[in-house]
Amino acid sequence: VAPPQEAGEGYLTFIFSRKWLKALPSVKASVVVLPPLEGLSSPSHATYILVDDVGDAMIKLLSIFFEPPYSRDVGVSPQAFVSPGAVLEEGAVVYPFAFVDDGAVIGRMAVVMPYVYVGKRARVGDGAVLFPSVVVYPEVEIGDGTIVHAGAVLGADGFGYMEREGRRVKIPQVGGVKVGRDVEIGANTCVDRATMGFTQIGDGTKLDNLVQVGHNVRIGQNCAFAGQVGISGSVEVGDGVLMGGQAGVADHARVGNRAILTAKAGVMGGVPDGAVVTGTPAMPHANWKKVQVFINKLPQLVERIRNLEKALEELKGGEDVHSKDS
Repeated sequence: VAPPQEAGEGYLTFIFSRKWLKALPSVKASVVVLPPLEGLSSPSHATYILVDDVGDAMIKLLSIFFEPPYSRDVGVSPQAFVSPGAVLEEGAVVYPFAFVDDGAVIGRMAVVMPYVYVGKRARVGDGAVLFPSVVVYPEVEIGDGTIVHAGAVLGADGFGYMEREGRRVKIPQVGGVKVGRDVEIGANTCVDRATMGFTQIGDGTKLDNLVQVGHNVRIGQNCAFAGQVGISGSVEVGDGVLMGGQAGVADHARVGNRAILTAKAGVMGGVPDGAVVTGTPAMPHANWKKVQVFINKLPQLVERIRNLEKALEELKGGEDVHSKDS
């Protein structure tokens, strides 16, 4: 399997749009999956498979041809440390050098890979997968089918301090984290535990690598956040929200259902349902585009203002002379 421009003989590839139609004869893949396109003719070297939804076909075919990078046949390695007080449900897999602490529960068919730490009274749901070096602090709940990639940290202390007599005093972070079902958390992403209560991530939400979720944040279902998104403490995010890379949300703000934050958007207050916002501070995307037009013209506008000011000063000077003469 390879992209169209890289696929050679013996390869399977996928075409999503008609922009590739003219280039199709040069695609050297043996099998091409593509939508029905007007004027399409199959060359002798390739087989074309026409489908209505190429994306859906790609997901199914890749799932058939490629095995996941872990095995559920490992069982529980004798080189792992599993506390006598931990619970491993049927089919749970624990790789060598993992550490499962007292009171932790590893669900049915869940996979805990090397160097993972699962803290006291944490729960890993059925079929969940924890990639190497994931840290699951105590009192963290991970839903069924959730995937947590390497180096992610769930349940570290939230960034909570009070100033007392000129010094920062730590507020004990005694809450937990609840991660829903079918969530995917990228490598080196951090989800902080709540000060009290829970930091929550809804079912089906996907977090890219290097995302920071602060304490007591509540994220709805089926959201998607790109890399380096930062969510400050006590933010509420609705369902179906999309955030581009390096977008940020200030503490206690609310982002409405199906809102879109484009890359590097900086939200200081609320974002209504369905809104698309851009820039820092974030504004409606249509307004931002108008602002950009004026920013590009700023040098000319500044020069024009200077010329107008100069002309105004000259006009005032002339009026003063005329006044003295009269």
